[in-house]
Amino acid sequence: MLNKIYIKDFKCFDELNLELSNLNLLVGTNSSGKSTIIQSLLLIVNNMTNKTDSPLNGHLVSVGSFLESRNFITNAREFLVSVSSDLGNLEMRFFTSENDEECKCETLKKSKALKKFLNYNNKNIHYLSAKRIGSQDLYNKNFDRYDEFGIFGEYAIDYFEKNKNEPIEKYLINEKTSSTLGTQVNYWLKKILNTEIETEDINDTDRVKARYSYNENRKVRSKNIGSGVSYIISILVICLSSKKDDIIIIENPEIHLHPKAQSVLTEFFVFIANSDIQLLIETHSDHIFNGARKFISKKLIDKQKVSINFFTMDNESLSKHTKVLISDSGKILNYQKDLFDQFDNDLDDLLGL
Repeated sequence: MLNKIYIKDFKCFDELNLELSNLNLLVGTNSSGKSTIIQSLLLIVNNMTNKTDSPLNGHLVSVGSFLESRNFITNAREFLVSVSSDLGNLEMRFFTSENDEECKCETLKKSKALKKFLNYNNKNIHYLSAKRIGSQDLYNKNFDRYDEFGIFGEYAIDYFEKNKNEPIEKYLINEKTSSTLGTQVNYWLKKILNTEIETEDINDTDRVKARYSYNENRKVRSKNIGSGVSYIISILVICLSSKKDDIIIIENPEIHLHPKAQSVLTEFFVFIANSDIQLLIETHSDHIFNGARKFISKKLIDKQKVSINFFTMDNESLSKHTKVLISDSGKILNYQKDLFDQFDNDLDDLLGL
C-alpha cells in the first residue's frame, strides 16, 4: 500500500500532500484535480514499467506534452511526483531543457522494493478507466499477459472465464459454499443487482460469451439486461482477484448504477478495503460518499481506514484540497460548500427556503 502521494506543479496543483489509507475517495467539482492525482500515480507506474521515449505517455496514461502537463499558472519549468510506502520512497522529476519542449524525467529518490512493487508487470497495480466497455455480444480473449484485465475492463470476462473455478484468497471469501472466483463474483453480483453471470469459451475463436440471469430467471445476453451490470462486472472481477497490499484505481464506479446498487457497491468496497487491499476511487456519487460514512457509523470499517479528499478550484485556477473529517458516528466535521450538497439546495428551492 501507499501512504502518501506528493505533487508539485503538475497541472492544476501547485503543491499537494495527499495522505492515503485503505479506502480513498477523491470527490469534488469537475476539473478540480481528481483525475490528475490518478494520472500522477500512473505516470510513476508507467515509468517504472517501461523504458520509453515519452515519459508522459504510455499504456496506462497519456497526458500529452510537457507544456500541457506543467502548471502554467505558476509558470513551472518542471514538476515533481512522489509516492511513499512502508517499502520506501520514490520521486520523479519531469522537466525540459531550455528551448526544448521534449519532456525528460529522472528519478530523484528510488526505493528498489517500491520500484519493483510499482512495476505494472508484477500485477500489484490495477487500473480501471471511466471509459470501460459496456455490454457486448462477445468479448475478446486476452493474448497479452501484460494487462490481465485491460484498463477498460475489456479482458475481465475472459479472465473470469479462465479463472472462475479457481480459489481466491481466503480473506476475500464471503459465500462459504465455495472459494472459487465464480462463486464469489456471483455472490456480490446478486447482492448488488440481483443478477448472476455465466460465461462460455467459444471454441476455435478469439471470443468469450457472457450471459446473465436476473432474479434467477432465464439467462440472456448482456445487451438484454441493464447496462449497469456490464460496467460493474469488471470491478468485481478485479477486486476479488487481488491480494493484500495491491492497489486498485477505479474511475467513476457508479456508472449506470441505481442509487441502491451504488450503496451496496460501497459495502463491497468496504469489504475489500478491510482485506488490506488499497482502493483509490474517483467518484461523483453522493451514495458512495454517504455509504462510506454509514459504514463508519455502523462500525463495519474503522474511520482511520477511510480517507475522503475533496477538491475545488480557487480563484486563481489552482486546485484546493480539503481532507473531509468524519466522526465515529459518520458526521461530517468540516463541511465544505459543494460537498454533495445539491440535493439539499434543490430541496430548499422547492420548499421556497
